[in-house]
Amino acid sequence: MRRMQGLEMTLPSGMPPGFLDRIAADIADRTTLFDRHGELLVLDEAGAVPEMVSLLARRDVATSSVPLLLLPETGLRPGADYADYAFETPAGHAYLDLHLAALFRLTNEEPIAEPAPALLQLEEHLLLSVDEPGGTVWHAIDRQLTELAERIARVYGCRVAWLEAD
Repeated sequence: MRRMQGLEMTLPSGMPPGFLDRIAADIADRTTLFDRHGELLVLDEAGAVPEMVSLLARRDVATSSVPLLLLPETGLRPGADYADYAFETPAGHAYLDLHLAALFRLTNEEPIAEPAPALLQLEEHLLLSVDEPGGTVWHAIDRQLTELAERIARVYGCRVAWLEAD
């Protein structure tokens, strides 16, 4: 999994044909344009965002920054609401919107910790799970449910370790 920076564009009305393609080309000339999904540009470098926002503002294009997580091609297990929080681009990359979702893993807080029943309690809220090499498993839930995950984990002697959204 890799953090990426999305730049959501709100295009002005009445734009000429090819306007969006020209913007994408201008951006690609100045930084690495990793991917694109409609009006969302995915940048490889978060440090390039201020320059891109300035460039787009000069063209009357409003922008908002979207923290993204590039999901792996293998080891991904989508949940029932996956499509409400993640998307796939025409290039075949899958991303999770970190404004909406929070990633966590369960760790044993007590010697009698029971992570399996804790996950069972959280299962209906899981957006996805990702198995990483080495055995670490990350889970995603709606960002508004972080307190619920913390409470459930404590009941089963576990602790929640969060992946920070930056």
